[in-house]
Amino acid sequence: MANEKREELEKRVKRAYVENALFRWESAVIISLTVILAVLSIPNIGLTDFLPTWAWLLAGLLSEAGLVASSLTDKQLYQKIMAEALHREFDPKHIDDKALREQFLKAVNYRRRIETAIQEQPDNLLKDELQQAASQIDNWIEHIYNLAQKISRYRQRQQEIERDKARAQRRIQELDQEMILEDDEAVKKQMGITIQGLQQQLATLSGVENTMQRAELQIENSLAHLGTIYSQALLVDAKDIDSSRAKRLRQEISDEVTELNEVLLAMDEVYTAESS
Repeated sequence: MANEKREELEKRVKRAYVENALFRWESAVIISLTVILAVLSIPNIGLTDFLPTWAWLLAGLLSEAGLVASSLTDKQLYQKIMAEALHREFDPKHIDDKALREQFLKAVNYRRRIETAIQEQPDNLLKDELQQAASQIDNWIEHIYNLAQKISRYRQRQQEIERDKARAQRRIQELDQEMILEDDEAVKKQMGITIQGLQQQLATLSGVENTMQRAELQIENSLAHLGTIYSQALLVDAKDIDSSRAKRLRQEISDEVTELNEVLLAMDEVYTAESS
């Protein structure tokens, strides 16, 4: 499902990228000027008849084609459109917890700063290498967003979960004492089954708490890692293509995305166990 969501996002970004190339304000200016100059070149008018009408139309067509081609090769523009799409797709308003929302916004800000640092690189070969690394950060941001949402929902239920734990622990102790005094074997058997159910509930609730704590720490680690990568993007230079620092940077990003995904899968497992 996550991959499908990502593919759909990329399709929308590419569509917006092409539409931007075709419908820029500069395109409107070129088309308008071409029409005006072509009309004025008509023999009866003759204001621009030093060139035939077809020449003005051809010049306008070539100018528009050049503008579209330059737009479709503008990687900075593509990243800008992607950033806007990510902001709409992963709306911080949907993270109820203020602290988690601020952490997510901090991650988005790091992404923006990393992208800026890459675009400022004078070496195109190095810039392309770093751009491939930065493209993975979008997956990173998506995982942080999903983690923040899940933790936020958990925090809203945290008091309820703690009450359920306390209630289950108390009831287990009560049933243990009652079993000692109970003579009826059928009743004792049912008590044992009930205790097992309560113990399973406790294990599930503890698993939720541990997984949420792991997720909270993972977000903190991810933010620190993003800060480190931003510093590396600032320090990397042309000679690092040969030393493969840029490739190591890409591997670090990939590893972090994998770790985030593992935490998300663990959260899904405990949620499934809790609901079953």
